[in-house]
Amino acid sequence: MISRVLNDIVIGVRLTVAGGRDSLVRLALTALGVGLGVAVLLSATAVPHMLDARNERGAARSVDWLDSNPSPRPGVDPVYVTQRNDEFRGRGLQGFLVGTTGPHSPRVPGVDRLPGPGEVVLSPGLARLLASPDGELLRPRFSQRLIGTIGDEGLTGPNELYFIIGSENASVLPGARMVSQFGTTSPSRELTTLQWLLIVLGATSFLIPVIVFVATSTRLAASVRDRRLAALRLIGASGSQVRRIAAGEAFIGAVAGLFVGAGLFLLIRALVPEITVAAFRGGIFAADVRPDWVLAVVIAVGLPVVAIVVAIMSLRRTIIEPLGVVRQSSGAPRRLWWRLLPPLVGGVLVLVSTAERQLPLIAGIALLLTWVPVLLPWIVERVTRRIDGGWSPAFQLAVRRLQMDSGTAARVVAGVAVVLAGSIALQTVYDRADEETAPSTSGQVTVTYMSKSLTQLRDFEAAMHGINGMAGVPVRTWGRLADQAGRHLEMRLSPCRDIAATPCTDGDVFYQPGGQSQPDQFVPAARQAVWFDKTEGSPQWTLPRLRALPSDTEGLGLLVVTPGALADATGTLRLLSTVTTQQPPGDPLFAENVRNAVGSLGWNGNVMTLGTGKDSTYLLISRVLQIGAFITLLIAVASLIVVALEQMRERRRSLAVLTANGVPRSVLAKALLWQTSIPVAVAVLVASVAGVLLAALLLVATARPVVFDWMTVALSGGAALGSVLVVTVLTLPALWQATSTTALREV
Repeated sequence: MISRVLNDIVIGVRLTVAGGRDSLVRLALTALGVGLGVAVLLSATAVPHMLDARNERGAARSVDWLDSNPSPRPGVDPVYVTQRNDEFRGRGLQGFLVGTTGPHSPRVPGVDRLPGPGEVVLSPGLARLLASPDGELLRPRFSQRLIGTIGDEGLTGPNELYFIIGSENASVLPGARMVSQFGTTSPSRELTTLQWLLIVLGATSFLIPVIVFVATSTRLAASVRDRRLAALRLIGASGSQVRRIAAGEAFIGAVAGLFVGAGLFLLIRALVPEITVAAFRGGIFAADVRPDWVLAVVIAVGLPVVAIVVAIMSLRRTIIEPLGVVRQSSGAPRRLWWRLLPPLVGGVLVLVSTAERQLPLIAGIALLLTWVPVLLPWIVERVTRRIDGGWSPAFQLAVRRLQMDSGTAARVVAGVAVVLAGSIALQTVYDRADEETAPSTSGQVTVTYMSKSLTQLRDFEAAMHGINGMAGVPVRTWGRLADQAGRHLEMRLSPCRDIAATPCTDGDVFYQPGGQSQPDQFVPAARQAVWFDKTEGSPQWTLPRLRALPSDTEGLGLLVVTPGALADATGTLRLLSTVTTQQPPGDPLFAENVRNAVGSLGWNGNVMTLGTGKDSTYLLISRVLQIGAFITLLIAVASLIVVALEQMRERRRSLAVLTANGVPRSVLAKALLWQTSIPVAVAVLVASVAGVLLAALLLVATARPVVFDWMTVALSGGAALGSVLVVTVLTLPALWQATSTTALREV
């Protein structure tokens, strides 16, 4: 029995492989269709490993900033580290400022040795940018001597802009930490409800069209296959044998598709490092695009099984007789009742899902999207049956063809319909998430700078006021004093024009009592010896005669100092200055000019921009979804083209006869356009309703207002209809070839 089954399957394989040029062409089209689906599925399974690898490398070079008392390591000289997060024309620019304390510094992944003062180590992407004309505005920030580049193990991506700069001032910079090792545990990302919803909805919207496309590809040339199977019945094959032979034909097509898909995946893997999307923080290493082996095995085993099941199920309504093929579809119209179950069950699952119960949400979205290809054949069949065959001859030819076989047309556009429904729902949820993650401020630039002396402070003020549009922006400078007992007092450095006291001369010092008090705060007195921030070594400053300012009943005590009063101070002052301003309209390079001005002073400052970006996790999710939507749309259009080309080959005899009898090719081209447009128009209507319904259910389930952007819905539908024109134009050469006189030889 087993040998008989295997023999029937082998016959099906041989009929496909050794069936002549036409069989090989059909096999190639099937392999291409299945291969595209395999490539997308393998890429999708590689996403988790890609993100984990990036996070692990990022954690391996990071510092545990929460550890206030790091343990020393034998044989390792600790290093002072402060982190810098910057930008350049919208691209993230990150790195460390380090101050070594000895020759045996802790190792950073990808770096042979840490740079000393005046030295820098750059990522290859940053080095290329600085050497290119595009990096001219960035070069002033990196005047240090380049001693090497960072290896792959120290970067999250091949195009990441990352640096490590040696600094003799690292120990006194804001946020500096002494560490004896680099590397922390990779933190897990906590996703919000809408972020999780976007991921689930996007993944489902992208994968279902791929599965539909794979199932459609395995049914190419169904009528030719049925005629071949009828010939086998004529020579004595039983119905079960015929089904096993059909399974063999589908199996070889699926296996060929696996190899094609693996090749396409390797091509995608090789091209991935060229992606420079800002949300990917410098791109993706090709080595990170590695499918999960369990899921890869499931794909390798599951797709041939799906192909075989689809092939056998497609014969359930076809009686293969020795003298021909009789289709039962005309006598047994499609039933509706079971096609209404997926949206009902899916809607209930979405509404009962919660943050803790995510499986019902995934199943509900899958059922609601699966409803589109399930319902579409029934609607297309009903619509085409009720269309009058009037109008032009091209319209009559198209309608008659659809009335004879509406199922194939519905399957062809099913992938586009699912993409459209998912896109409408995805864009609606995306708009709500975009509103929630929108910055609360608009174009705000904040600069912080640590000065060790009055000279550095004056240089910083001159640099800020020298920028176009910042001449009148105030620079607020603060410090902290410590007395011999270790108690502290806040100090504000201000010129006389900003102090509400008369008379006032440069060199005066004022004390403003506060209405609140803290046990670790001291009250200053004339001739008192103090330190700046830390009580180390000899006193750094002796307080002069103090003048009084009106008390601040709601604040703490404060020492207001004019710059001249610090002229006799010694040691490191540690003054923190802040500047906050709005980005001038019409000046997109304003923030870059501010960063260059601060960078030219020795990386003692930080520039932050607010209102110019979104949450990094949301940005990453949105970019991945946009790329996935684009790829899925290409897959859907490719499915239309592949199936249209195969249908053209299948009908070349009848088309050649029509041309020989005087039917113009232009009429056949218009008929082809109508034959594709009618199912697509129905699919757009069904998909729009399904997408709006799915979006409404998801927003209700997450307690968000149900608001739709109808312009986006209209544009999405227009894009789907536009794909019909693209497919028609691309298949015209095949139509011209099929209607040539040489095709009559095969009639």
